Amino acid sequence: MADEARWTTRRYGGYDTRLPLGPDTELTQVAPGTPGGEYLRRFWHPVAMTAQLGDKPRAIRILGEDLVIFRDGGGAIGLLHKHCAHRRASLEYGRIEAHGIRCCYHGWHFDVDGTILETPGEPADSDIRRRICQPAFPVRELKGLVFAYMGPPEDMPAFPYLDSLDLPGHDLVPYSIHSPCNWLQETENAIDPFHSVFLHGRVNGPQFPGLEHFVELPVVVYHKRPAAIVYSHARRTGDLVALRFHDYLLPNLAQNGGMFQKLSGPRSFGRTSLTKWVVPLDDTNSRKFGWRHFNDADEVLRQGKRDAVGWESVDFYGQTAHRSQEERQSNPGDWEAWTGQGPINIHKREYLGTTDEGVAALRSRLRQDIRAVAAGRPIVRPEGTPDAPVPTYGGDTIVRVPQANDDRALLEKLQREVAEIYFAADALTGEARSERIKRDLHDRFPGMERPA
Repeated sequence: MADEARWTTRRYGGYDTRLPLGPDTELTQVAPGTPGGEYLRRFWHPVAMTAQLGDKPRAIRILGEDLVIFRDGGGAIGLLHKHCAHRRASLEYGRIEAHGIRCCYHGWHFDVDGTILETPGEPADSDIRRRICQPAFPVRELKGLVFAYMGPPEDMPAFPYLDSLDLPGHDLVPYSIHSPCNWLQETENAIDPFHSVFLHGRVNGPQFPGLEHFVELPVVVYHKRPAAIVYSHARRTGDLVALRFHDYLLPNLAQNGGMFQKLSGPRSFGRTSLTKWVVPLDDTNSRKFGWRHFNDADEVLRQGKRDAVGWESVDFYGQTAHRSQEERQSNPGDWEAWTGQGPINIHKREYLGTTDEGVAALRSRLRQDIRAVAAGRPIVRPEGTPDAPVPTYGGDTIVRVPQANDDRALLEKLQREVAEIYFAADALTGEARSERIKRDLHDRFPGMERPA
């Protein structure tokens, strides 16, 4: 075997792969100046929960940079480099002022945009305030989360406002969970529909009420969109075919279908129960920020627990480290699956198979865009406003269709037809979009609910 052997080809061949192989740095490194880090800095990312912003600055680490975040006395949020521009004292120990923050060491006073407001130890005619700024990043507060843009100001995109943020009857509750591993292995979980069959079904027994039918292998279709990879999967139970759509907006945003479902009859264009980003803290740590969507229409079993959602907590199984080792080994969940790959998964040691089409597609698209940014070429990014939000598709449609001789081909065809109906309504917003989709689904599939 060559020294660079990736896998062994013989039984008891552990010795064959004894030599270490390095990580895929193009995709896994996130620090300033790295190709992946510069790519990630072209997007808005959630960086904190607003519930964290109290009367003291909070030190955080995002994309390999040490920062402080705070809300000043006027209500403005600042996200500044942690170390003071004067003598590098930590602003974690600074004093929050009516406007901005004051360093504890020599009293330099910074506004939330990095402007130096005061250098009290300097002569009255000092021009330091006009010559330099404390490094700072623009932020946006939305529904209990704080988002930041950490890239070049001249390339800042519009905020990616999603249509799923204003769904009728949805109560969005923010949450955040840490994982001691590279961001990519956590976010890849969201584009792998086959892990649900085994991790959440066959190997450990059904872990999610109402989704027991997920133990069956699905027929999966990937639908390419300009700034996203949308995928769907279909399973049959009798005459009912459950079609679940997932959103994956580059580089790290995912939405799935409804939690706590019930496969009992046809339904049209159900919406998501989860909107989530996986944000790199550094190369070996990531933090998920997101919202749980609580609503009766898309969580028909009504088993969600609003008071269980928040910092390091969410109301469905296997998402955090806060279980005993015995429980995590006896019934592992998603958290064990992605952190168990180690601090940085070594892609050269993987042997990808048929079920990894989504993972391979994501890596390929990320690599393509990372190289585009490095070459100075534009990339497509999701951008939206409350009046013209980014259309999303995550959710469930259930149709009643008799089984065919080639049922696999039928299930694939149904997914493409439903996707075309979804995508055809992209120019509409709000209830108009939902009604158009439901009307077209009703016209295509007998027995579907008729739109109001």
